[in-house]
Amino acid sequence: MNEDNKTYDVKDGGGSGMSIDKAQNSGKTLKRLVQALKPQSWQLAIAFFFAIAGVLLNLWAPQIFADAINVVFAGIIGDNINMGALGEYVLLLSGIYVVSAIFTYYQEYIMAEVGQKLTLRLREQVSAKLARVPLRFYDTHKKGEILSRVTNDLERLNEIIKDAIMRLFTSGITIIGAIILMFRINWILTSIAIGAIFMGLVITMIVSIKSQELFTARQKSLGIFNTRIEESFSGQVEIKAFTLEQKVAKSTNEAIDQLYEDDKKAQFIMFAIMPIIRLFNQLGYVVIAGLGAMFVIQGRFSIGQIMSFFQYVQMSQEPLTEASFVLNSLQSAIASAERVFEILDEEEDVPNVAAPRTLKQPKGDIAFENVQFGYTKQLLMDGVNFEAKAGQKIAIVGPTGAGKTTLVNLLMRFYEISGGTIKIDGVDINTMDREYLRSLFGMVLQDSWVFDGTISQNIAYGRHRASQSDVVKAARMARADYFIRTLPQGYNTVFNDENASLSQGEKQLLCIARCIVANPTFLLLDEATSSVDTRTELHIQQAMDNLMKGRTSFIIAHRLSTIKNADIILVMDQGNIVETGSHDELLNSGGMYSDIYNSQFAA
Repeated sequence: MNEDNKTYDVKDGGGSGMSIDKAQNSGKTLKRLVQALKPQSWQLAIAFFFAIAGVLLNLWAPQIFADAINVVFAGIIGDNINMGALGEYVLLLSGIYVVSAIFTYYQEYIMAEVGQKLTLRLREQVSAKLARVPLRFYDTHKKGEILSRVTNDLERLNEIIKDAIMRLFTSGITIIGAIILMFRINWILTSIAIGAIFMGLVITMIVSIKSQELFTARQKSLGIFNTRIEESFSGQVEIKAFTLEQKVAKSTNEAIDQLYEDDKKAQFIMFAIMPIIRLFNQLGYVVIAGLGAMFVIQGRFSIGQIMSFFQYVQMSQEPLTEASFVLNSLQSAIASAERVFEILDEEEDVPNVAAPRTLKQPKGDIAFENVQFGYTKQLLMDGVNFEAKAGQKIAIVGPTGAGKTTLVNLLMRFYEISGGTIKIDGVDINTMDREYLRSLFGMVLQDSWVFDGTISQNIAYGRHRASQSDVVKAARMARADYFIRTLPQGYNTVFNDENASLSQGEKQLLCIARCIVANPTFLLLDEATSSVDTRTELHIQQAMDNLMKGRTSFIIAHRLSTIKNADIILVMDQGNIVETGSHDELLNSGGMYSDIYNSQFAA
């Protein structure tokens, strides 16, 4: 949408306007994630039950294994292995591992569903939020940055939720359970193992702090990269026209290189921590093996016990290594979640009044009474006053940036005024439901917009119940019927990349036909014929004149020849109305309108 006189405080991040620096409050974000998971608390409880049961079975297995080893060892010494007892232990171990695997399967299945449902809810909330935020939000945020948060960040959050939470939980209880059982065997060897674990924890904490910064930097670079790609794809015509291919390619490559560097650092610290921790674990393992062998020789415990102790050492150390990896991944999830929550925390449109007013039979009177407005604290409009009677054609002219489009946007409450009142048929528009108010208007903008769908669907977009005859009639009035019938399937032709060869003027005709079929009370035309040739413009102007009969119409135009027959012409400059009158009155006054008109038709 073409806006006039805008100034914005755009923050870092590829011009996004949303803060994507270091996470401000990881604890708060984590708490919000827990709150978001509450609707699935019963599923989480079942998953945790399966996880605990699986861990307990795995912790029991080394004891059974130790008993089996002792049976074998005793049999070797006594030259008679008790195969019956050994078989029972083997069957018991097999059963433990099978049941543990079943518990793990269902736990992972449930967590996958939890992650998908959480992502679904957040997508729905973000989608609904993006429909409620004011137009200012889209003016101050890059599309690529918003897209990155809705897609990449939510997907990363889904992956971490369904995997990392349970892995972290099972790692914690496995470590605790293994240490307790190790103490039951020998406290000296356990103290050595705990020392190695402590060193691993210290390293994990240090790296987790650093990894959060690196993952946040990676997400920032990803947002900038998406923005560069989106701009490059959408602006190919302008890029080629101004021969900026090399400059754009250089800018894109710089974003790619930055993303590569940040991603490399984040991935390195995520994966490098595991071998470092494993090194400390192995050193502790060597010391434990030496002392354990000596204790067995001294008869302080059996060969089965030392074997089970080694298993518990491994069970306590490997989950620690995995937990460090998961914690690093969790930092990435927290950074992603915080970026998503930033969208959910965005300021929304001013709520509709509790008892909105409607117009039984809209006439079309419009009045601006001392209207004030500014995109920032500095006012762009200060005390705008004018009246338009039902059925009048009001033209708005002025230099670029004068506030013409802004005036129209205020009518539809795309922006809220800072002061004064705008009335329709004597009713303050702030007392109306925003959706109802906008249903009264039909708008054709300078930038045409069509979506993937049939030509008929595009024309009937403003009135879904319109019949095919209504669509065809509107297309004929907009002088679009001829070129539509030349398309492969006529009105049933699907508009997509395959027929994107439609000219800008033809797309504009479809938008005009869309406005015609909507049959609104008011018409807002923002340079509606700027993309068509002069001859087509004359035909469209005739059709629009018929359409505007009996309707209050606002026309923004730079070519003054198209608005000579307007009932009122508003001349705007620097956000305010500086002249008002008919074409002849303003031409004879010798003011700004006269200067603009004469400059266009000067010999």
